[in-house]
Amino acid sequence: MRTLITAGALGLMLAVAGCSKADQQNAQATTQATTQDLKQSGQETGDQVKADAQKLGSDLKQSARKSGDDLKAISKDPEVKKAANDLKASLKELGSSVKDASKKHDDGGNTTESGKRGR
Repeated sequence: MRTLITAGALGLMLAVAGCSKADQQNAQATTQATTQDLKQSGQETGDQVKADAQKLGSDLKQSARKSGDDLKAISKDPEVKKAANDLKASLKELGSSVKDASKKHDDGGNTTESGKRGR
């Protein structure tokens, strides 16, 4: 942004060099006013972006807090605890069944000493 302003000001000064003293002063005043307006607009835009970012951060923080409270409430629900325990028991039973089936397969299969099936 500064480069654009500097280039514009230099171009304007070169153009003004061929003008009268009154034209030069008028052009300089216009350039200074434009520069000030650009600076103020940039400051306002920066302030607005900062305010929006702070609001977004606050909204995210509030949403995360609410989600955490909801998760905490869900985890304390007796039905959820029962379902979790049922799932845990089912997985344990499945693991035992797979282990037993694996043992039966190894014991009942026709294998050689190297662990490969015989022909």
